[in-house]
Amino acid sequence: MTVVHLHPVPHGDGAAEAPVPIVALHQAVADLTPSAWQGEVGEAAAFRATLSADAVLIGSFRDTLHAAVTPMNWTGYPPVDDHECQYAACAVTYLGSADSIRGWWLHYTQRPDQLGDPRHLLTLIAPCACGTYLHTDIASEDALIAMFGELSTPPGAPVDCDHRLRIRAASRAEKVHDSFEPPF
Repeated sequence: MTVVHLHPVPHGDGAAEAPVPIVALHQAVADLTPSAWQGEVGEAAAFRATLSADAVLIGSFRDTLHAAVTPMNWTGYPPVDDHECQYAACAVTYLGSADSIRGWWLHYTQRPDQLGDPRHLLTLIAPCACGTYLHTDIASEDALIAMFGELSTPPGAPVDCDHRLRIRAASRAEKVHDSFEPPF
């Protein structure tokens, strides 16, 4: 077996100008504060969330959400870790409103399933007639079609308080309101 030894090539007048690798490493690390590094990682995760949200609409909701939502019309948010709970990076897009005051939103995030594989989650957030917001996970395009088939309100209008955005028997909708302010 042949062993090759690599030696740094001196620049300029000699090796005195080139920093020793450990010195260069310390300088690079000193320039990167943890918050700056985390900010860059967070921005990258938010951007990946916007790309993934578009990909999910193209792949799983081609005839409904993909046809309605303008590509790359998502706002990405970085992950949050406040030591009490953690939130993955997410993306949201505004779907519109009938009253130009409170609108419908689509939220995307990714969470690991039981095996650790990524699971894409889409949540529809709708204004309620009482002034709060309701939300429900959208499991599939068929579930979305069924849910909109049950709505009796005009497109973009707040839903009735007694309407829990049921998705037939597979509903996981909240039984109480959980938000008093606009979601985003």
